[in-house]
Amino acid sequence: MSNKNNGQFKDAYWLVKLSPDSHPDELMIELTTKCNYDCIYCFRRRMINEKLEDMPYELAVKILDEAWSLGVRRISFSGWGEPLVNPRAIDIIRYAKEKGFWVLLNTNGYFLPDKLEELYELKLDKLVVSIDSPYPDTYSLIRIGGDLARLIKALLELRDWRVRDSTPYPEVNIQFTINKYNYRNIIPMIQLARELGASRITVSNIIPLTPEMEESLACYMDENCVEEVEKLKLDIARYSLDTGVELHLPNFHSSYSERFCPFAQNHALFIRYDGLVAPCIYYAHHWTNTLFGVQREIHPVIIGDLKKESLKSIWMHNMLLFRFKTFYMDYPSCLDCPLQEYCNLTLDNQQDCWGNTPTCSHCPYSRDMVRCPL
Repeated sequence: MSNKNNGQFKDAYWLVKLSPDSHPDELMIELTTKCNYDCIYCFRRRMINEKLEDMPYELAVKILDEAWSLGVRRISFSGWGEPLVNPRAIDIIRYAKEKGFWVLLNTNGYFLPDKLEELYELKLDKLVVSIDSPYPDTYSLIRIGGDLARLIKALLELRDWRVRDSTPYPEVNIQFTINKYNYRNIIPMIQLARELGASRITVSNIIPLTPEMEESLACYMDENCVEEVEKLKLDIARYSLDTGVELHLPNFHSSYSERFCPFAQNHALFIRYDGLVAPCIYYAHHWTNTLFGVQREIHPVIIGDLKKESLKSIWMHNMLLFRFKTFYMDYPSCLDCPLQEYCNLTLDNQQDCWGNTPTCSHCPYSRDMVRCPL
């Protein structure tokens, strides 16, 4: 696929042109690739020749200014690191809110006790906190370096402030990554979410880093785990109605009747800490993972550099055919292909058997197995 064009592209016999008033609706901005946790299934454990650095404040301001001028109105501060590790994180969030953006912060929550008052005063729109168990022993087993009691104390304080001031902001959501250690914690997790004033729990599968991890941790690879979770559906619905906490389970199977890309459907882009632009969080960095027994090398898909190009130019001219195909998921389906264990093309994301370069043919996000906070 050609990276540059004049705002249009040809796909077989179709000539497709991007609307001149088109723009991203949302940006996911990675404030850092550093993290104070070492979660057992974190992508960072399998990064290849990648740097752990913070986004400079000046670069963040430049990006936010360009985004606002272009018509972007939603910003998600998330990525491969913990956003609040960046020493200028609060300043950057403040700048985004002062510009008028709707702002989401995705965090492990460790730094909330120190940053909570500032975030509350900034009227943050949504706070997404990763909590993989309501029980300290299981939480610490998964999120190495974490402190569940510290996190819960901060969220209870935030709940009390919201009640005191009769405000729904920030909306609090919980990200729960399901695995063999915690799948029996789902109902207690709903109960904890109610106590914390959270309105939604998004459940996501892990993306295993190695075959051994997939065998030992992945719920979707264990029939008993999947069956037990399926049996909980009625209880989940009842508890959700009783507590007012929505809980959404992921897909646990390699096949999925409707594939879709969350980033493409939301007209979103991922901005790395260094200003490089990727189509999504999955293809932002160089790393390896394993899905259904197949180890894959994921090469970064970079569609532009905001240190050298404008956001408008990147959106209007760079890799339009790739983004078009991703919007309609015009790719072969590698994860349920009977030939995948014999196919060399599926060992990375650079090409597929239909000639797409790069390819999203084995993306677990497209099958709703994994969720990102967009």
